[in-house]
Amino acid sequence: MEQLSTIKHFFRKNNIHASNIKYIIREDNKSCIHLMDERVISCFHTIKSMRDALPADDFCMIKKGILVAKNQIINIDKNVYTMLDGRVFDGRKRGLKAHQSLNDALNRNINKPIANIEDLTTAFGILDDMPAAFCVIQLLFDEKGKGIDFIFRYCNKAMEALENKTLEEMLDQSFYEIFPNADPKWLISYANVALNGTTCTIRDYSPEVDKTLVIRCYQPMEGLCACLLLEEDEAI
Repeated sequence: MEQLSTIKHFFRKNNIHASNIKYIIREDNKSCIHLMDERVISCFHTIKSMRDALPADDFCMIKKGILVAKNQIINIDKNVYTMLDGRVFDGRKRGLKAHQSLNDALNRNINKPIANIEDLTTAFGILDDMPAAFCVIQLLFDEKGKGIDFIFRYCNKAMEALENKTLEEMLDQSFYEIFPNADPKWLISYANVALNGTTCTIRDYSPEVDKTLVIRCYQPMEGLCACLLLEEDEAI
């Protein structure tokens, strides 16, 4: 009980919340806590002691020295675990039944069709004339669970102007077919929103429109990411 209290105090002191942990791995005789805000906090507490202080249903010890948040796993192939940030871990060998049970528990059919997509488009119709670019995208993943592309499911008129593309050119089309030279660096953030219902704000240069954008994202429906796109000076 005393050790559990020590771990919880350590978490509070370092502003570590269970919902912000991606995984904890043992490196160089230390436990390294990798967080969604890109911090990595190293300590001498054992992974087992930290696991006991975290919600049991939300974390999985895939092998000795590697504890991962279940909501960060996007694919399990035999004993290989692929995480949302692209990190890949070799877990301990499990039987086929054990892996199937874990996959079922995670409920990860990441490329499943989106239900009622027409209703979604109708629902966002009120934003057609909003003087700010807005879109809803569906993420696409490869067989290893890595985000590789996304499809536009809704775009308003301001999105047409920002991207300099017509609605017909964008809707239900692959982003990287429309913009083959676009940088894929934002896919991890979009995937995290679409799969886990998080929110995020991205501020970066967009080569396809040659502007610095501020993009605010949220999940309107499981598997989708809605994006409000503002030019940097508009977002101040």
